[in-house]
Amino acid sequence: MSIGPIVWSIIAVLVALVVLALLLTGTLRAVGRTTTVLGAFTDLLSDRTGMLRARLAAVKVRIARLRGTGEPDDPASVDSAVTSPLSEGAHQ
Repeated sequence: MSIGPIVWSIIAVLVALVVLALLLTGTLRAVGRTTTVLGAFTDLLSDRTGMLRARLAAVKVRIARLRGTGEPDDPASVDSAVTSPLSEGAHQ
């Protein structure tokens, strides 16, 4: 009994679909790993950028205090020793 060309074609298509599924699975895993690494890198870069901005703000405050240009209403001239009492209606 011989197998006809249609059967061989069906077998070839099925084998090609299995190979395609394996390749897509590998590719999607690689994309998932890349996305995870990119997310971690973005978080790290955001943290470092925030820290750099905070340090730059601290340097600006220090320079303003050294120059004596801080105004009482200026947020850069906040005196940490000055506190205001809570009003009687405020609860902690």
